[in-house]
Amino acid sequence: MRNIRTIVRRDLGAYFTSPIGYIFIMVFLTISVGLYITSFFTFPVADMRSYFGNLPLLMCVFIPAVTMRVWAEERKENTWEMLLTFPMKAKELVIGKFLAAFIFFLVTLAGTLTVPIMLSVLGNPDPGAVFGGYLGTILLGAFFLSIGIFFSGFCRDQIVAFVITLLTCFLIFLLGTDFIASYIDGYVQGLGSLLSSLVGMIEHYSTFTRGVIEVADVLYFVAWTVLFLILNVLFIEGRNRPGSRVTFATAVTLCVGIGLAFNWLAADLSLGRKDLTEDKVYTLAPASKTILGKLEAPVKVKVYITPKSEMPTALKNLEQDIADKLDEMRVAAGGNLEFTPVYLKASNVLADAEDMLKPEGEEEEKKDEKEVIEKRMLDKGVQPFMVQALVNEELTQKPIYSSIGVGYREKEEEILPQIMPESIPELEYRLINTIYKMTREKAPKVALMAPKESVNIPPQMRQIYAQLGQPIPEQDDPYETLQAILEYEKYEVERIDLTQSSKLPEEYDTLVIVNPRELNDRQRWEINRALVSGKSVVLAVQTYNWDYRTTETGRLSLTKQEQNPQINELLEKYGLGVSKDILMDVNQVSLTIRSNANPLAALLGGGETIKLPMQMLINNTTMEKESPITNRLPAIFYLWGTALELKTDELAKYGLDAKTIAETTDRAWTFPGDQQINQAAIEGPETGQKYPIIAKVTGQFPDAYKDAPRPAWPPEQPAPGMPPTPPEPEDGEVPPVTPAPGTLILMGCSQMFHKNFLQSGNLDLFLNSVDAVTLGDDIVNVRGRKPIDRIIDKPTDTQRRVWKFVNYALVNIIVACAGIAVAVVRRQGRNAYTIAHNAAQTGKA
Repeated sequence: MRNIRTIVRRDLGAYFTSPIGYIFIMVFLTISVGLYITSFFTFPVADMRSYFGNLPLLMCVFIPAVTMRVWAEERKENTWEMLLTFPMKAKELVIGKFLAAFIFFLVTLAGTLTVPIMLSVLGNPDPGAVFGGYLGTILLGAFFLSIGIFFSGFCRDQIVAFVITLLTCFLIFLLGTDFIASYIDGYVQGLGSLLSSLVGMIEHYSTFTRGVIEVADVLYFVAWTVLFLILNVLFIEGRNRPGSRVTFATAVTLCVGIGLAFNWLAADLSLGRKDLTEDKVYTLAPASKTILGKLEAPVKVKVYITPKSEMPTALKNLEQDIADKLDEMRVAAGGNLEFTPVYLKASNVLADAEDMLKPEGEEEEKKDEKEVIEKRMLDKGVQPFMVQALVNEELTQKPIYSSIGVGYREKEEEILPQIMPESIPELEYRLINTIYKMTREKAPKVALMAPKESVNIPPQMRQIYAQLGQPIPEQDDPYETLQAILEYEKYEVERIDLTQSSKLPEEYDTLVIVNPRELNDRQRWEINRALVSGKSVVLAVQTYNWDYRTTETGRLSLTKQEQNPQINELLEKYGLGVSKDILMDVNQVSLTIRSNANPLAALLGGGETIKLPMQMLINNTTMEKESPITNRLPAIFYLWGTALELKTDELAKYGLDAKTIAETTDRAWTFPGDQQINQAAIEGPETGQKYPIIAKVTGQFPDAYKDAPRPAWPPEQPAPGMPPTPPEPEDGEVPPVTPAPGTLILMGCSQMFHKNFLQSGNLDLFLNSVDAVTLGDDIVNVRGRKPIDRIIDKPTDTQRRVWKFVNYALVNIIVACAGIAVAVVRRQGRNAYTIAHNAAQTGKA
């Protein structure tokens, strides 16, 4: 150890006593951190995956520059032989030089810690993913350092050592990319995929950047690092021995063979893994284990997939990824989940299509031969789909199979279509959701009340519709996506208007009301009765909409459109309400509208970008972390919504528990809704406050119509040109209602569920709300098991300036000052030595 420490001090001192070492550090920090910061403030997200994704390419250049002098300089300065005559073993020399370079690399990497510090101050990054990314970078750095030190031993010229190491690192990097692997596969089928799995490092490195530590990936980097260090030791030990070249060549062949054999054996094995992510998003959720543990009969899962040999290069590991997830679920189910692969070839289906064009006699002769499984799968909904593939330098479309069938008892098999690598994080939810709903005796039922809008079709367009023989659309359904997604999620959905001719069904689980308009007393009575009886209600209320128009001069005209939901008359009886004030926040989203001042842009589908404080972006940082509805939500687009009114005293009096599960930032403000909005209102005050926007209310709701007669149904709106139809009299007494605790999800915005603005975060919010009140928290917790965009609230101008200075300048200034300080100390030391030496010589004289 003493000899190793001596070499470490010697080589480490060489890095830090030369200006070139500090220049290396400053260049690496400027490029790596600068690339990340440049885009960060445009769309701030507390996530470093993009940063770590750029590092391998930068390290392919930086690491060779660090290691090129390790042995090459010794040989150039003729200190090689002198160093080898020291009473040190070759392995001590190699380990010492490797550790010195490794410490220099760690010091350089430590300069990038300003990035996670910035993210922690401004937002809420996942510490596990950050740690995993740095661990992967350290292991990759050690691997590249061992390669650079190995090649440096062969060269007298540092530039030659740099170029050889650079090319080797680039080769290892490129062979792991899907593009290069696909390119090689286009000429030699399977060769690119083989080289990618045996040599490429991208797949091993990317696992760390997700926040997962795979034992096989750790061993990949450690094994290759050790092998290159061993080869370096063998080269130094046998430098002047007879037959050393043959011996060394044999050692290189054995070591490379051992490394490739290990990679091949570990390619499809999971030797153990650790999920470091904050919410363990890559581990089977406890809720999934609970659902699987309650299975009363085996679930049959079939993976309908194209054989690996016929898959495009980028999808060759897809079957293994699916099998790993299913195997984890099989263990959790205690044997009540069985899965088998079913290999299908899209070429068989295409051949059947060609047979249809052949003469009838020839088709009959081959009919028995063509009764393959692919034809039977078409009837079940298992169909091939097209994916992009690189073949002979051309990007083509290739048909493949990748679907999953789930069967339970005598129920019809449910098909999950088009399973792709990007959908693997959501595969657990899709499977558990399907299994959970298949094991229920009957499908959960939702009564959906959402208005449809009349369509004003110009007379010319009506004539065109008539000439084409197509029906003239009289209504547009802005919330049709909500109904479609609920049905996709295996809900039974009944669309209602909550009128006498479109009442609540006799049996249902949840009432969903989106954008209620001018509710009458009978409709409020029906909603109150649902809550009192213990039903779950999801209520999204829109108080205002805004009409944006640009004049011919280019000025923006804002027109407020009151929706008049008339729901507060009921909510006030529970201690709740939806504010009538206009809500605004500094976190804003841009909208693009057609501009009358620029007809060409409108014609081409463009327009003018509008950014106003009513277009609010609600980030995960202001959502309740304990609520399964919001704890894993990305940002939601809260368009033209208003705040909620939660009257604590009245809620407590009625025994209701109201929890705010989402709110604005602390820089939001309101403006009276009965006043004309102006520029001062849009700019807002210097300080603001938080406002609740989504709340979950539970408990026994009081009967707001207790001891009051049941309101009658008002006359329904007649068709154009028809007289109003009086309501039909209702016979019999009002059936009694049995009080039971209910649940209300109250939101001050429904425009975020409009099909034109339904982003992924808004859709997840809707599904989470319905699932939570209908099925319980388990299924919501499973849906949340996926990485989320940790969007940061808009930084202030001061924060931008401070953190740009810290990342761009401060660290480099510290490095430069450290280099200057070392140079000054060394200069003073040399001067003191010179003075002492001259004094000693003078004394002798």
